[in-house]
Amino acid sequence: MSAKEQTKNRVAIAGRVIDAETKLAIPGALVEITKMPERFKNWLDLHALQYAKSWEKMVERPDQTLTVVDGCFSFINLPEGKYTLLTIHISAQGYKPVDRSVKSSQSKIIELQNFELNPEDKPKVEQPS
Repeated sequence: MSAKEQTKNRVAIAGRVIDAETKLAIPGALVEITKMPERFKNWLDLHALQYAKSWEKMVERPDQTLTVVDGCFSFINLPEGKYTLLTIHISAQGYKPVDRSVKSSQSKIIELQNFELNPEDKPKVEQPS
């Protein structure tokens, strides 16, 4: 099997990120694959070499994405295996990070349950009088 054929996959991971209290969608949350099959890790390492220093600055990559306006995200063309996803909201309204393990199988889209982000404990800010 050629290297090109090995990278073509039919596995996808998709889901939605919402506020745990209000159940509203959280757009702009970063969803990152933090643990992955070795095959996918090797493929990412090759891409990181190709993009050099700009790789770390890229927000949209095969291993990380931002949620869209309805809080949805997806990763496509993944090799089957075990993945861990980490969700972080990166705006001024801080949320606690959430991670979730997922096992994918060939030719199957995996719908994740909602990622429910809880607001971080913030000091109370006094309103000016």
